[in-house]
Amino acid sequence: MNLDKPTALQILVAWRDNKWVVLRNAVEVGAYAYRAHAMDMARTLASEAEAQDADCYMLVRERDGSWDEHPCPKPAREDRPE
Repeated sequence: MNLDKPTALQILVAWRDNKWVVLRNAVEVGAYAYRAHAMDMARTLASEAEAQDADCYMLVRERDGSWDEHPCPKPAREDRPE
């Protein structure tokens, strides 16, 4: 198995302590006070996955501690590769 070139991108958006944390393949890429800002970063990461033709999935950990799996968010129009 080649870990240098993963075939799937995992996006994790999780409420931790007092902020929304965004991780790409278990590596933190940002922490945000507002969920909307964390989702903007998730859209950016989804755009990167689309550009690399990689599979993408997203896990969300809500404030109550529950986990949900979601399809990756649609990239913002300006983030979509041409």
